[in-house]
Amino acid sequence: MPHRPQQKRKMNIFFIKSLTSLSFAAVLSLHSIAAHAGFEKASLRYDIEAPKKLGLNYDVYAGGFKALAATLEMDLDPKAYDMSLKAKTQGTIGSLFPWEASYATSGRATDGAPVPTLHTSRSSWKKDEKVTEMQFSPKGDVLKTTTHENNTTKIKKDFEPELTQNAVDMLTGALQMFQRTGQTSKCEGSFPVFDGKRRFNITLQDDGMETLTKSKYSAYRGDTLRCTLKVEPVAGFKKDDAKRGWMAVQNHTEARKKPPTLWMAQLEEKGPMVPVRMEIASSYGTVVAHLTGMQNK
Repeated sequence: MPHRPQQKRKMNIFFIKSLTSLSFAAVLSLHSIAAHAGFEKASLRYDIEAPKKLGLNYDVYAGGFKALAATLEMDLDPKAYDMSLKAKTQGTIGSLFPWEASYATSGRATDGAPVPTLHTSRSSWKKDEKVTEMQFSPKGDVLKTTTHENNTTKIKKDFEPELTQNAVDMLTGALQMFQRTGQTSKCEGSFPVFDGKRRFNITLQDDGMETLTKSKYSAYRGDTLRCTLKVEPVAGFKKDDAKRGWMAVQNHTEARKKPPTLWMAQLEEKGPMVPVRMEIASSYGTVVAHLTGMQNK
């Protein structure tokens, strides 16, 4: 039976990886939706009337302690988009487990749908760093992935269709998810995502409306759409994946019959629907993310 320090270390690692896997692309976490699940392309149009830059700041608490700070930025143009997500551990957890990551996607609008061009993910744990880059064809198909880790570079160009077909990176998936939620005023749909190794679907279910109040933790108050999330593994998963990352999160929440929950709201007129709160209930405790600030750029 493990000693308490080891249990505590595993718990903290669980919190960190859980949050980063969710990563608000959920967030947090996501496709060529137009061709998936019977959705009509018209309902997923890249509907941006004028250039818009938006920055969203989040604080994440694990077991009541501040664990992570994250920033989601969206630079939306009628014909193109850039998105980025940056996250870094904070406080005591940050001192014990110095982890940070950044994700970035550039893409364009084709036939009214967001199509990625380049996605880059970078993460560092203490002195170890991993960088993965995904390049996409003009049609949005994955051309290749390049991964740098432990002084080694790996390039992959051939993918099984079940891994990449109709799938996009997480940030493009998040943008499509935000669009659909805003256009329908509902949390619904299944969104296919490829993270460079694994293919999965993020499924949203509507859980009604809820009014949030402003607090010392959260900058948002007002009406929200309450959504529950589920990750459905499709291809590329290994047996150990059930014990780590997002699948570990989901298994913990399913055991407690409390699925991960995301609260979505429109912060400004004609602006995108975005996450303002997120909650994960696990056997280790509750992880909550709050929107703390917004910047129009």
